[in-house]
Amino acid sequence: MNRLMLDFITGPTATVYLALCIVGTMLLLPGLAFAKTLDVQDQINTAIKGYSNQLLLPRYQDFQLQIRPIDTRMKLAYCHNPLAINHRPPGRISGRLTMKVSCTGPSNWKIHVPVVIKAFDDVVIAKHPIPKGSHLTAADLKLEKKDISLLHSGYYRNLAQVVGQVSKRPIRQNFVINSASLQPALMVDRGEKVVILAEGNGLSIRTTGIAMQQGGHGELIRVKNSNTDKVVEGRIIGPGQIKVSL
Repeated sequence: MNRLMLDFITGPTATVYLALCIVGTMLLLPGLAFAKTLDVQDQINTAIKGYSNQLLLPRYQDFQLQIRPIDTRMKLAYCHNPLAINHRPPGRISGRLTMKVSCTGPSNWKIHVPVVIKAFDDVVIAKHPIPKGSHLTAADLKLEKKDISLLHSGYYRNLAQVVGQVSKRPIRQNFVINSASLQPALMVDRGEKVVILAEGNGLSIRTTGIAMQQGGHGELIRVKNSNTDKVVEGRIIGPGQIKVSL
């Protein structure tokens, strides 16, 4: 209503009209502030989702993301530049994390946003109860999608990593297999006659020796050369086979 119209409103009517205008303005301003907060929240959510996609999808099959909403009392201006994001702790990309979101330019603000990330991948689990000392085969194992952010003891992603190893202890059905529950299958026994393969500097020498320790595939053990009686350390590469470096 313009000034001309106000001239025709006098007395109590004008007082009521002005009061209504003031109250309406007071109600409108918080609404505008809330709308701006929602805009910034959407911008932050979109940026965190994009960052999480780049971080997780190359490594895991799927993930779920929970973002704590920012406090509506915070007066953050909409950022007209791409938001910069990094996370803490830097050595972990799932579970409870904190995303540091930064806006550069005229707005120039920073905020720390708590998030929870559940990352899902296929992991090796026991298909049935496995007794202690069992040589694991593919028939003992299967792949199942799990939230790996909860698997703090570790896990395996494919059966080939587990098949052939030996269970250190009884393993219950549907247990997620980890390195603490396995040990390499014994390929060399102490006192056993072994073949020593020495390689290096373009040379390859094959001789025999006596194992001074037992071990499984990939383990380092000491072995005595039968020709020189020299004790060397080598890695088990197969049943009765030790590889050493010249």
